[in-house]
Amino acid sequence: MFHLIRAGGVYQIWAVRPMSENTLFAMKWLPPGEKYTRHALSELRHEFAVGKTLDHPEIIKTYEFNTTNNGAYMLLEFFKTPNLKQQIVSNPFEVKCRAKEILMNCASGLAHMHKTGWVHRDVKPDNFLVADDSEVRLIDFNLARKIKTGISKIFSGKAAVQGTHSYMAPEQIRGQHVDARADIYSLGCVAYELFNGKPPFTANSFQELLNKHLKSKPPDLTVIDKNITPEFAAFVKRLMAKDPDERPPTMKDAQMELRGIQLFYGPPKPPKVDKHDHDEA
Repeated sequence: MFHLIRAGGVYQIWAVRPMSENTLFAMKWLPPGEKYTRHALSELRHEFAVGKTLDHPEIIKTYEFNTTNNGAYMLLEFFKTPNLKQQIVSNPFEVKCRAKEILMNCASGLAHMHKTGWVHRDVKPDNFLVADDSEVRLIDFNLARKIKTGISKIFSGKAAVQGTHSYMAPEQIRGQHVDARADIYSLGCVAYELFNGKPPFTANSFQELLNKHLKSKPPDLTVIDKNITPEFAAFVKRLMAKDPDERPPTMKDAQMELRGIQLFYGPPKPPKVDKHDHDEA
């Protein structure tokens, strides 16, 4: 039994159930053909190698990798729910009401990844699957790299500039080797988008967008929503500090700090529906 969940530029995600089992899995498949390149196969193998080292309730479980005459595949836990990006677009108010719990769970998965020695390097709403009860699964370890320490950090040279432009930390944009604080910056961008409906910076070109991450400050969240407390707005601002030393030192520190912060003055109120627009619809 199988059906297509999503087709990307290179890989496809399928829901599959082996003939002899009742359990559904998600299968990330690299089909044969022009997309089946050495680089794509290496990425999939790397993602499997990273995923197998991670064992945490808020991280997608990775089970198996194989190459066949019919392409290469990786078997993952089947967690049927839209990603956070889709939910911000389709139901922003409902997501905002659960923002604290969602962000705590996102941070929890990332903290485990960092403790295991990996930095994700592509933290964005698309890479968090979020259930109705705010249960989270962190996904997609293509860009994950070992956190360099000691002498390896000094002699490792410049890193490849990779990531999603709307969420990249300044040091990542500069090609510096990054640690957990780069993911902390990106999670700050995710938190900002939860309340703003779009990433903290937008631009007409990639270069302009990256320059904003390097030099610009987004509008304060209290300006966007008067119900947001200055304490929480300041916390998100600190997550997104240009200097990594000004951010919380670890994801666990960020998580503990968030636990004690009040996000809103009062319960969020649903947006007002324009009666005229409703009648026209």
